[in-house]
Amino acid sequence: MLVYAAIAVFGFVFLLVMLFVGELFGGDHDAGAHDFPADHGDADAGGGPSVFSARVMAAFLTAFGAAGVVARYYNLSHPAASGLGVASGIVLAGIVYQFARLLYSQQASSEVRMTALVGRSAEVSVAIPEGGVGQITLSFGGERSEHLARSADGLALLRGTEVVITGLRGDSVVVAPAGSAPRGGSR
Repeated sequence: MLVYAAIAVFGFVFLLVMLFVGELFGGDHDAGAHDFPADHGDADAGGGPSVFSARVMAAFLTAFGAAGVVARYYNLSHPAASGLGVASGIVLAGIVYQFARLLYSQQASSEVRMTALVGRSAEVSVAIPEGGVGQITLSFGGERSEHLARSADGLALLRGTEVVITGLRGDSVVVAPAGSAPRGGSR
């Protein structure tokens, strides 16, 4: 019974430590969060929680130990106590995992996807010199954003010119004047 109690206490203390000081050291740590060359095909979690996260594993240990203590209290054999512990550990770990997935799915992102910008109207906020890079400003998704920009035909575009984003090139967008726009030097 003492072994099961030690496992339960270890799992519970680990959960408490993560609760109170986890954010100081980067919060929950997923075993699958490291970059290594393993092809998972379509099984990507999309950045969501992992079954092997520290919280899920600690919940499994806590439930395993607690169920083992209860089973041994009722004089069940060690194999039966271990089996009951594994079953209850899987159930509690599954509940914690599903709760983590629910929380992760509720997160919102204000990140603008660059490919979604193609075809949008914008305004040149920093003049684009001939063959050079300037800056555009646009409102998208209720937020105002600024992006490095290059002229589609390589000609200069003045500040204040209305443009349309026609493509992407590296970390900048490619723009073309939206109709008859002033061209030439920079202001």
